[in-house]
Amino acid sequence: MKETAISTSHATQRLVTIPMLAAVAFVLQYLEFQLPLMPTFLKLDFSTLPGLIGALIYGPMAGVIIEVLKNTLHMLFKNTDGLLIGELANIVAGASFIVAAVYLQRLGQGRKMFIAGLAIGTLLMTAVMAVANAYLLLPAYAALYQVSLEQLVAQFQAESVWSLILYGIVPFNLIKGLLVSLVAYPLYVKLAPRLGLRS
Repeated sequence: MKETAISTSHATQRLVTIPMLAAVAFVLQYLEFQLPLMPTFLKLDFSTLPGLIGALIYGPMAGVIIEVLKNTLHMLFKNTDGLLIGELANIVAGASFIVAAVYLQRLGQGRKMFIAGLAIGTLLMTAVMAVANAYLLLPAYAALYQVSLEQLVAQFQAESVWSLILYGIVPFNLIKGLLVSLVAYPLYVKLAPRLGLRS
C-alpha cells in the first residue's frame, strides 16, 4: 500500500513538473538573440536547459516531451508563418542534444560523463542539424517563400547549400552547444545532490 502511494505521488509530481519545465522553456525561448556574423534566421536561446533538467530527473524521453510541449506553445502563441518548420528544427536540435547528454550521464553517473555527454550532444546536434537543413529545413523554407533553394541561399551571401551549412549552421550549433553546456554544467553540479544524482 505504501509503495503504491509513493508511486502515485511520483507520477503526480512528474505530471506537474514536466509541463512546468516546458512553460519555463517557452519563456526562455522569448529571450533569443542573434550571434555576430551568423545568418539572421539563426537565433540563440537557452530554452534547452529546462528540457535537460527534466531529462536528468525523469530520463531522456521526458526531455524530448518538454521540447515538444515548449514548441507547441511557441506554435500557438508566437508562430508567424503558420507552419512548423522552425518548431520542428528546434525539437530536433534540442532532443538530439538532450538525449546524448543525459544518456552518457546515466551511463557514468558523474560529472566527467556529463561533460562527455554535453560534448557528444553538441556534436550530435551539429551533425543532425546540418543534415536536416540540407535535406528538409532549407528546402521547406524555400517552398514556403516560393523561391528556389539557390535564391534562398543567395540571400545569405552563400554560394551553395553546403557552404551555408558549413560556414553558418555548423558554427552556430557548435557555439550554441558550448554556451548551453557552460550554463548546464554548474546547474548540474548544484542540482545533482537535490536530484539524487552522483555529482
